Amino acid sequence: MRIILVKPPFHPANLAPMWGDPLELEYVAAAVPDHDVQILDMRIDRRLLARLERFRPELVGVTANTCDVPMAMETLRAVRKFDPRIVTAVGGAHATFLPSDFLDPAVDAIFLGLADSTFRDFVQRLDAGQDLAGVPNLALVRNGRLELTEHREAEVDLDRLPFPARHLLDRYRGKYRDLTGLRTAQVMTCRGCPFRCTFCSCWKVLDSRYYVRSPESIVDELAALGEEIDSVQFADDNTLHDVARARRLADLIRQRGIRKKLSMYARADLISRHPALIESLKDAGLAHLTVGFEAFRQESLQRLNKSSSLEANRAAIEVLRKNGIGNAAHFIVDPDFSREDFRALFRHVCDHDLFQPTYTILTPLPGTDLYQSERERLVIRNYAYFDLAHAVLPTRLSRKDFYRQFMRLYIRTYSFGRYFRSLMDDMRSRLRKELPLGRVDRLSFLALCVVHLVAQPLKFKVGRIHRTEPLIRSA
Repeated sequence: MRIILVKPPFHPANLAPMWGDPLELEYVAAAVPDHDVQILDMRIDRRLLARLERFRPELVGVTANTCDVPMAMETLRAVRKFDPRIVTAVGGAHATFLPSDFLDPAVDAIFLGLADSTFRDFVQRLDAGQDLAGVPNLALVRNGRLELTEHREAEVDLDRLPFPARHLLDRYRGKYRDLTGLRTAQVMTCRGCPFRCTFCSCWKVLDSRYYVRSPESIVDELAALGEEIDSVQFADDNTLHDVARARRLADLIRQRGIRKKLSMYARADLISRHPALIESLKDAGLAHLTVGFEAFRQESLQRLNKSSSLEANRAAIEVLRKNGIGNAAHFIVDPDFSREDFRALFRHVCDHDLFQPTYTILTPLPGTDLYQSERERLVIRNYAYFDLAHAVLPTRLSRKDFYRQFMRLYIRTYSFGRYFRSLMDDMRSRLRKELPLGRVDRLSFLALCVVHLVAQPLKFKVGRIHRTEPLIRSA
């Protein structure tokens, strides 16, 4: 069969676009190696109709996070209009939790849960002209309603999965780069999560189960990456939870002589408990960790069911600083923040010398416990605004003031004044013959200039958000 797998384009309202190669589509493509598959990344290449005209696919599949839903539907409707005979399908976390959002004449099938094995069965049956109702874990759009096929628990053995079909993205490879401009690729090492944070749906996709790949399998994939890949982002929510496995992984990377810049996600409590593991990973190429600190008050961590502590956060910062590993600290901005809360968060960041934090707005994404408890309070229901940079819940401040404070938080954090003050602090430490703090995650002056240049149009856009938001009620 001729198949096109599509990553939809960014919606114009999206303030926090996520880049990186669409690993989910590379895995789905790898599941059907005997078929003619192409991947169209419409974040880069918007020429959908030209691709349809040239390739004449029999099946088009689209993946969609929550903020991608409007553009995914626009893509599927364009396919249907081009040729109604093309079978259309959609998958991803949003489709898994709210398949009814894709109940549309432009959609034929909705994949629920992991599609690694079900996509293969789906294509085989479609190619043979058999009834798709025999494929488990689907929602089929028939006669204006959803027909659910048999629910079957996924048999997950990550070591048996074929490597992602990366060659299908060769035409875009130069576009996938990290913040420093290095050519990057994503690698999956585990799925699911053993924790139960209220704002995250990762642990629910696999019914609260957690699966890992063997270190040997991971290193084989790393070794197979070409010289054109400089940086590897481990695309997991909790790469290091299995500490023994992580130690073995670091050992194997060194033994195989793999030299890539590695970035991962990790919990602060694990970092603080296992400093030796972080040191070992540093020797294996770990350059950056994205750490979910989430909050700067203990009661806020408890409300998020984070199962961590401020003390663990502080200890993790010191472990990373000691090992010279960049700390991309993540904090959640609550729509209920006052002006003092914004100021307190900035003080917290400054007090701990965090130079590359990311701030996202608390968003009840479908599939999360937060969504279940807060969905009746939503003031925005257009999914394009669920990008973690819009307040889809009511704000304590006026919406104009909330966004002004949110933008100011970023501006102050990445200000030239803060940069030069930190340089002066380092100079004074050296004059006193003290060791400077070792601010490994402080951007260079040139990088900071680039950040400010890129951020200028975004600042203008954020300043006008409150005028154009599709509010469904007074907020």
